Amino acid sequence: MLKKLLIFIVLLAPLVVASPLSDGAMRLIQIGNEIGSRDVVLRGKALLLKGAFDLNDFDAMYETSKQIRQGNELMGYAPQQRQANELLIKLVRRSYDTALYNYALYLLDGSDGFIKNELLALNLFEESFKVHGNADSAMMAGIIRNESLVPGTKARRRIDELITFAILNKVPGAQTYQTRYINKDYLHDLKPDSWRTWLDAQAL
Repeated sequence: MLKKLLIFIVLLAPLVVASPLSDGAMRLIQIGNEIGSRDVVLRGKALLLKGAFDLNDFDAMYETSKQIRQGNELMGYAPQQRQANELLIKLVRRSYDTALYNYALYLLDGSDGFIKNELLALNLFEESFKVHGNADSAMMAGIIRNESLVPGTKARRRIDELITFAILNKVPGAQTYQTRYINKDYLHDLKPDSWRTWLDAQAL
């Protein structure tokens, strides 16, 4: 019954794609950086800012936060972590899914200007899963519960639901995690130096 329900959720889960405006702006910025053209980068950034602040385009707002966080060597822009974080949190308050997921990862690692907070990270991952059907968030919520990073949240049935959803959606690392750390119930915990780095390694 659980698997039938999860498959139904998978079929109903929305396809997440970038808005045409933010996608076009990012292409301009990428091309400008590749050919060393400040004018092309400026056109892309202007389009991105218009979408973010004039048109209230959440995709453009999120990409703007990433641009601010990274800075731009060609344009001589230094990274601005605090401003990037403020913009990210605004998106989290609006339940923008990409922001929910990435903010949760920052909190889980205690990185990029955020203090580690596993409980808030778990709540954000579960909101992302419940509201947006985000399978990557489902896996991370299942891992947090299984690793007992938040005391009192290791509920086997809930963990199985979250990890199974991630496996059905082919999230890299989900099947391996289930086999090694749930089915075999290893005594040692999974304690990566960085969860974001660990996730990147699963996709290789």
